Amino acid sequence: MRVHKWPASEPKGAIVLVHGTGEHHGRYEHVAAFLNRQGWDVYAEDLPGWGRSPGIKGHIDSFDAYVEKVREWTVAALDDSERKRPVFLLGHSLGGLIATRFVQAEKTAQELAGLILTSPCLQLKLEVPAWKAQAARWLDRFWPTLAMANGISPDMVSRDEAVQAAYRNDPLNYPKVSVRWFCELHKAMQTAWEERERLALPVLVLQAGDDSLVDADAVERFTAGIQGQKTFRRFPGLRHEVLNEPEREDVLRQIGNWMEEIVVKEI
Repeated sequence: MRVHKWPASEPKGAIVLVHGTGEHHGRYEHVAAFLNRQGWDVYAEDLPGWGRSPGIKGHIDSFDAYVEKVREWTVAALDDSERKRPVFLLGHSLGGLIATRFVQAEKTAQELAGLILTSPCLQLKLEVPAWKAQAARWLDRFWPTLAMANGISPDMVSRDEAVQAAYRNDPLNYPKVSVRWFCELHKAMQTAWEERERLALPVLVLQAGDDSLVDADAVERFTAGIQGQKTFRRFPGLRHEVLNEPEREDVLRQIGNWMEEIVVKEI
């Protein structure tokens, strides 16, 4: 089992971080550095089909493979040196959907202190035409690895031109997804909505207000339907990657403050 750890000098807890579509965990080094300074170990790795992970790029046979990877990383964080420390799960975009499905489906999630979602992929901004969805289902039977562009451009992720340039020139970013991936994504989104009642731990949702990839209104409705403790914050004007916007420090501080509040309540 492989997972990268960014250690804090005096850790009080840990965070398992799950990245989004087409990217890799290395893009979150600045996030880990901030959280390390706050006393949190950070665990992350590349999801199957992305970054340096093995397998067909942009492809997944089953969404369960993503959930299984997050289970492995979470177990690693829970089993590390200080077992009784709080462990949080943070997922961005596709990673937010994976983290949601992990909490809904896996018993290991009951040991987590809380769930943090940033612009989670719970409903796409652009509706997929019925004919295109039907074509994808047909192709999934005969050519599941057929690749198509994921539609994500650098200006969609952030207003920061330096971030856009780095995104564009990053050799580990991959701009395509397979037909099977597309079908598995939609099934996972539907199941996430159907099983909202299974999100029994504290949840923090930080949603970009100017998100051209994820439907911000749908994410707010999803959060409102969670029965347990939940907090929803929308950031007007911010694009999809709220952790890579010029206001990233404020967003990260809000994550840190929320985790501190949760830990204090549990004591």
